[in-house]
Amino acid sequence: MNTGWNLHKLDPLSKLVVLFCVALLAMYWDTPAPLLLLLAVLLVLARYGAGIGWLKLFGRMGYIIIFALPLFVITAISVPGEGAQLFPGLPISAGAVSYAAAISLRMFCMFLSSVIYIWSTDPQDFVVIMANRLKLPYRLVYGVSMALAFLPLLEREGRVHAQARKLRFGRAPRGLRERVMLRRESLVAVFSGAIRRVEQTAGAMEAKGFGAYSSRTYLREVRIERSGYVIMLTSVVLASVMMMF
Repeated sequence: MNTGWNLHKLDPLSKLVVLFCVALLAMYWDTPAPLLLLLAVLLVLARYGAGIGWLKLFGRMGYIIIFALPLFVITAISVPGEGAQLFPGLPISAGAVSYAAAISLRMFCMFLSSVIYIWSTDPQDFVVIMANRLKLPYRLVYGVSMALAFLPLLEREGRVHAQARKLRFGRAPRGLRERVMLRRESLVAVFSGAIRRVEQTAGAMEAKGFGAYSSRTYLREVRIERSGYVIMLTSVVLASVMMMF
C-alpha cells in the first residue's frame, strides 16, 4: 500500500528502535488506558503504514486471544487487588480486573508491534544493516533473518493445507473432534514442511561455504535516511518522557 508514511520504505534499524521503545512502554505501563491507546496506534500503523488488511490483521490478532483470555481470567482471580468486589463469592476486585486487562493488552501490543516489523521488513535488508551498522556476527543475524523469512512461508503452507483438506473432505468440519483433527493435521504438515526447508537451507549454506570466514561482503547496501534518524530520536525521547509520568 503506497502511503506517505509507508513503513516498507523505512530502514530496519529505525523500525527496530521503535519496536524496542514500544516494548519498553508496554512493559512499563500497568493500567489499561495507556495500553489501549498504544494498541489503537499500532492498529493504525499496521493497517495504513504496513499495509496489512483489516481482515488479515484481526485474523492474526485472533491467535493471541487464545492465550490472552485464559491469562486474563487467571490473573483476575489469582492477583489480589483493591476496589469493590465485582462478583459475590469470587475473589475478583476491580483492581484485579484492571491489572489483568493491562497484562492482556500488553501481550497484544507486543505481538502486534512484532507483526508490523516482520511484515514491513525485508530479511535481506535486516541482515545487511545489522551486520554493517551494529557489527553483529553475520551468522547470528542470518539466523534471525531466516526466522523472519520462514514465518510467513509456514503460515501460507498451513493455510494452503487447511484449504486442501477441506476440499478433499467435501464439506466443512463438523463438531469439535473434526476441527481438532483438522488442526492437528495442519500442524503436522507445517512442521514437516519446516523440517524440509531447514534441511534444504542447510544443504545450500554448506554448499556455498557459509560461515567459513569471519566476515563477508554484501552485494546490496541499506542506507539510513535522515528521516530514519529523526524517527529513532523521536521514539527514544517520547518513550523516555512517557515513562516519567
